[in-house]
Amino acid sequence: MNALHTLLIAVALLLCSCVNNTPQIAAKAASGDPAAGYEYGRRLLTGRHVSQNQELAVKWFLSAADKGSIRAAAALGACYTHGLGTKPDVRLARYWYGIAADAGHPYAELALAAHYMQKQPTNPRLAVQYIRYAAMQGSPDAAFLMSLCFAEGYGVPTHPRLAMGWLVNAAELGHETALTILKDVQEASAGTPNSAKKE
Repeated sequence: MNALHTLLIAVALLLCSCVNNTPQIAAKAASGDPAAGYEYGRRLLTGRHVSQNQELAVKWFLSAADKGSIRAAAALGACYTHGLGTKPDVRLARYWYGIAADAGHPYAELALAAHYMQKQPTNPRLAVQYIRYAAMQGSPDAAFLMSLCFAEGYGVPTHPRLAMGWLVNAAELGHETALTILKDVQEASAGTPNSAKKE
């Protein structure tokens, strides 16, 4: 995607965000449109162009997810993780993130990986599996996490070459920390004198 194309998309999104079409979205959501149900739920969750009502947002997300909205399933995962509009529930968060992750939603894949890394019961191998799925879709954060997993042996055997490969991949995708680390490694390698032979 070239810079002009990216700029045009950004301008279009900005213009769309200035228009309050919430009544039309609410009507489409009420008629059963899952994309509109997700969008209306998102607006209710954040209070954008409508009074904030997180409990009602969860209901719209549930309705949209039940009709196949992967974005709504990912949103439900976040709601159940952080207690937005509902009580936190690790089991339900994993369920909804799992539906979205299994459909290829990169945010849900990383969120589910985080669950398997941090929430009980942990499962490092499953966490790495979902990180890898997101990395294969071009997520810079996931590529960086894969590098860390191989460097530290988290959920996979320690493998320096694969760790470096994922680090390079993350840097190529624009991950700032990966870029910094790679630059430091390259500078350290360039600063190592080749004449460090025993005399």
